[in-house]
Amino acid sequence: MTTTQRGDVLASGDDGRPSSGEAKAAGQPPITPGAGLISTDWLPGPSDSTRFPVVVSFTDFHSESEQDWQQVAELGLRLAQSWPIMHGAVGLWLWGKPAECRGGSLSVWDSRSDLRRFIRWPVHAEIVKNWRGRVRVESVTWTDERFVPTVTWGRAEEHMRMPRHMSAGRQSGDD
Repeated sequence: MTTTQRGDVLASGDDGRPSSGEAKAAGQPPITPGAGLISTDWLPGPSDSTRFPVVVSFTDFHSESEQDWQQVAELGLRLAQSWPIMHGAVGLWLWGKPAECRGGSLSVWDSRSDLRRFIRWPVHAEIVKNWRGRVRVESVTWTDERFVPTVTWGRAEEHMRMPRHMSAGRQSGDD
């Protein structure tokens, strides 16, 4: 068993399977000190050994109240319980910026079709329907030729660090 610490990574080779060389996500992401961010540990999916190419989905929820923010965070944690069996999921970090009532996910997928399958999953679709108009949702999706956890987190953290301002009843994004 390997023990990891905050920001630790394990190794993976060019064939996408663990060996020496490329980083494999484990534990906490490399959060910039003082950014006001919190995160779950890396939640591996069934495709955790995949390294390239991958589809990355960053989702940012912004609520008007701390109570709504906490409820959305709890729903995210419940959804994450299904992560180990989510077809095509490489892994996931859930993140939060409590001072701004913001949070979301940084998920990594084998393909866009796997991501779309999750978005259309009835459990996820019902949550989106129930929260439409109550939170603002922004999302960004990109493809990385190679999954390097520190690089993926860094790109997402740029979005996390941008201030967001709530517009009542407005929702945007792919999800």
